[in-house]
Amino acid sequence: MVFRAMNINELSEDMTAHYFPLLTDAKKEKILKMSNFNEKNIAFCSEILARQCLSELCDAPEFSFSLLCNPNSKSAVGNFDAEISISSAGDFIACAASHDYVGVGISPIMPFSFQDAQKNLTDAEIRAVFSESGYSFSDIIKQPLCKEKSAMIKYAVFSSLKDAYFYASGRGIRSDRRNYYFEFEGTSMACSDKSFSVVKSYVDSKENVAVSVIERCKK
Repeated sequence: MVFRAMNINELSEDMTAHYFPLLTDAKKEKILKMSNFNEKNIAFCSEILARQCLSELCDAPEFSFSLLCNPNSKSAVGNFDAEISISSAGDFIACAASHDYVGVGISPIMPFSFQDAQKNLTDAEIRAVFSESGYSFSDIIKQPLCKEKSAMIKYAVFSSLKDAYFYASGRGIRSDRRNYYFEFEGTSMACSDKSFSVVKSYVDSKENVAVSVIERCKK
């Protein structure tokens, strides 16, 4: 598995000069027609990261790949035996490439409601999120939003893991996120679906996001 991440504000003239000619005419036209500056840069940086990851994974030139790049949705490689996943949050974007099913999840570290937690997490995961809280359980339930740093970080980590799993498994982001769960095994995280493993899960304090990568276990 190969993983790359960047802030779209890191996009330079040299990178544009190198990578834009590698795109098909149709992809160039599509990106140039985008009216939203942020979406335009995300689309272009998706191509850059995907080509960088695939070039390293497949030991092939960056121009070699026929790509369908859809951040936060299904992405595909048309002409190589490889899988890619691309996710973005704000100005931050990440990509993973593998010879097996792979998923990337990015979640901003931000306030959330207890109802959000109930909708997305299992009871055990909720207990883990609030394990360091200074509030009683009844107070946690009553709060409109949880703004405790430790809880926000843990909630973002679990959310990024859930997103990464659904992208890797192909079950779809709208599936019930409580059907599968994550728990700590020592210093690492493990998925209840043993067909998949957590390759990477970390917090980027500069970007204020949690990032996770999940890959199907080798048979």
